[in-house]
Amino acid sequence: MILEPARRKRPPEDESFVGIRVGVLLIVAFALFGVVALRLWFLQILSGDAYVAVAADNRLREVRVEAPRGVIYDRNGKILVENRAGLTVGILPMAMWNPKKNPQEFAAEISRLAEVLEVPEGDLLAAYDRAKKDPYVTYPVKEDVPEDTVVAYLKEHGEEFPGVQVEKAFVRRYPLKSLATHVLGYVGEISQSELDREEFATLKIGAHIGKDGVERTYDSYLRGTDGWKTVEVDAAGRPKRFLEDVAPAPGANLVLTIDSELQAAAEHAIVEGIQRAHEQGYVNAAGGAVVALDPRNGEVRALASYPDYDPSLWVGGMSKKKFSELNAEQAHQPLFNRALNGLYPAGSTFKPFVAAAALNAGLITPESTFDCSGKFSVAGQTWKDWLQGGHGPGVDLIEAIKESCDVYFYNLGNLLYQQQGPVLQDGVRRFGFGQTTGIDLPGETDKTRVPDKYWKREHGNTAEDKLWKPGDEINLAIGQGDLLVTPMQIAVALAAIANGGTVWVPRLGLRITDASGNVVHQFEHEQRAELGINPRILEVIGEGMILVTSATGGTARAAFEGFPIPVAGKTGTAEKKPDDDYALFMAYAPAGADQVPEIVVVAVIEQGGHGSSVAAPVVRRVLEAYFHTESGGTEIIPVTE
Repeated sequence: MILEPARRKRPPEDESFVGIRVGVLLIVAFALFGVVALRLWFLQILSGDAYVAVAADNRLREVRVEAPRGVIYDRNGKILVENRAGLTVGILPMAMWNPKKNPQEFAAEISRLAEVLEVPEGDLLAAYDRAKKDPYVTYPVKEDVPEDTVVAYLKEHGEEFPGVQVEKAFVRRYPLKSLATHVLGYVGEISQSELDREEFATLKIGAHIGKDGVERTYDSYLRGTDGWKTVEVDAAGRPKRFLEDVAPAPGANLVLTIDSELQAAAEHAIVEGIQRAHEQGYVNAAGGAVVALDPRNGEVRALASYPDYDPSLWVGGMSKKKFSELNAEQAHQPLFNRALNGLYPAGSTFKPFVAAAALNAGLITPESTFDCSGKFSVAGQTWKDWLQGGHGPGVDLIEAIKESCDVYFYNLGNLLYQQQGPVLQDGVRRFGFGQTTGIDLPGETDKTRVPDKYWKREHGNTAEDKLWKPGDEINLAIGQGDLLVTPMQIAVALAAIANGGTVWVPRLGLRITDASGNVVHQFEHEQRAELGINPRILEVIGEGMILVTSATGGTARAAFEGFPIPVAGKTGTAEKKPDDDYALFMAYAPAGADQVPEIVVVAVIEQGGHGSSVAAPVVRRVLEAYFHTESGGTEIIPVTE
């Protein structure tokens, strides 16, 4: 007999509890399956396109093809800047070693690449930091690399440089070497601050833009439109085939007002002027500037600043060593554009403008005279004339300009001081002094100055210094004191005398053309103001300036001996302590009642001594080049002013 254990009967309420638990489990299971199904539906249906795009991004690469910049010509069609093919080494961050996951491999690759490219590791790391903001785009780290050494090595050791790529590119070429360096400027990689500007909104990191000169001013014309290539790559990031190729659109061409032959003559003339200064004992002379422009419309025919530099140094990136050399004291600031930024006392070149202000105010007439004994005294202070013994009694305006009589203008300054209001200051500001000229180049200084009682009150250190005294006006009347001008300002002002009263905005851009030479845009001449001065006043001043270069006693007569074209000029020797005197000369030609002036030339030789013997011959050389006359003039020019 088999005995079975007694079975306990479940209470009825236990059966219902099991059913509840089974129901809860089923609900949870259905909920979980619902979440999974919903997620699958979201991933496959709603987000499917997005993930397909991400997958395509991992398979496809878009390579930007930078457009070649437009060519820059002089006014006669001679090429000043063009393009040539070059090779650029870049990095593709997504294909390189990850510095967080593989720090040793990444550091080794950067070190090897720095050695091959001969760039500091720090520069490469900085480039990587910029590049990783867009890791799918190749970021250039060294431009214009040699194919037979660097590129060959990188290709041969490709496995050691993952993510390092070599691409074809266009770089700037300068057929005339350093000619017109400060006019042309250079091209460089866009900075982060520049990327934030609205004008560069369409550009990406690694793009190149004009950084200075007309390359910067007319960048939007010269830059062109970049193209791109869509490339299919394998898992290692190596290209397999091109899927799309959109060619870049080259930039438009720029024609300048510059005459390259006149520009070369101006640059050579500065060097010759510095040599003359050395021969005359002014051994500290090392820099200078020349501006030549057309007084009929403001077109700049030459703009030279010395010393200059080779703009090709920027191609491929300026090295820190070379940049330091250019900024060394012994280099005398070759990156500095003296024509637009050099601040100088005008010296006696200022006298014609002072005379115009006094004549226009009715304080004198051309026949008004002052006696010149070689000295002038007022308020217990005495000023000396440059000519010991003076210019004699009864010196009138024309004679004062011809011989650059300081005492005449001392008297004029004292007379102007006695007037109500800033008659002298307002008069010379009509010509553009104390303000920028508006030339189409970046970086023109705004630090020029025509001092008056308001300026001195603001900048004086003591109560005595804040007072505007007779001596301040007297010094200003001969272009000294606290006056500061640029060579370009003098040229613009002199052009207004030469053309009868129009102040032009100087311009370097002449027109924009396409690849076929068709004119896309013609730049208009811009008139800034009219002097509002009686043309007869300007004619009288011109008569005195003609005698400067042609008459006995003219301060630049020796410098223009035998020159076949009538020239109106004015010498200047300016004090700028503690430096040696600065040599200045300004002129326009042809000059005379029946002539239409075509060219204005201004020259400054820093610490060059005398305008008559150093700066005047510089201007003559430029005029010889413009009028195609034979080179002449005496080798040794006696010093006058």
